[in-house]
Amino acid sequence: MLAKCEAGAVGPEEYAVGVTTHPEAQLYPLADQGELFTGLSFAEAHWVAAVLASAASRVEDAESLLFDLRVPVDLTWRDIELSAEVIEPGGLRSAPLVPWEPDGKPSQVRWTIATYTLDCGHQAVELLRQDPESAPFWIEEGAVDHLAARDARSLARLLLDARTLDEAQSLIEQAQANLATHPDGDEDEDDLDDEEDEGRD
Repeated sequence: MLAKCEAGAVGPEEYAVGVTTHPEAQLYPLADQGELFTGLSFAEAHWVAAVLASAASRVEDAESLLFDLRVPVDLTWRDIELSAEVIEPGGLRSAPLVPWEPDGKPSQVRWTIATYTLDCGHQAVELLRQDPESAPFWIEEGAVDHLAARDARSLARLLLDARTLDEAQSLIEQAQANLATHPDGDEDEDDLDDEEDEGRD
């Protein structure tokens, strides 16, 4: 695990954390072409690195944990307050978080719904969990990417009305099954079809 500086952003949020076997990645984080948790401040990057170092003993576990974490932007996390927004891997910042309270869950566990606007213009909706073991971080419990804005709003409303975790996860699975195909995915599929056709020839 490695806290990496100068991840490409300008200003104080220029740190990244990732898992790598390339020593040169410490000076040039993008060198290993792996996915990084970017857009972090100096303190946030070290929080993430410390969590990974203490919670994961294998590379696979560290990578999995890295991309389940969401970092709170508000530094008042020490009081375990609900953060106004969070950063997900890749440096995307959420809109203001929407608290959600399912029935029958321990009161010390907090849940929230986060919405992000992706670079391509689509939106993503995530269900996040925060508990004493994961605080100050949020843990992703389910996500739907590449939604039209109206669909993201609709999904967020449906999640907010869900009364149980099973119901919320079912909504996420339904949305995943019905989400719009991303343009990049279309291109990849076309390339695959072309390669298959060439193989038949």
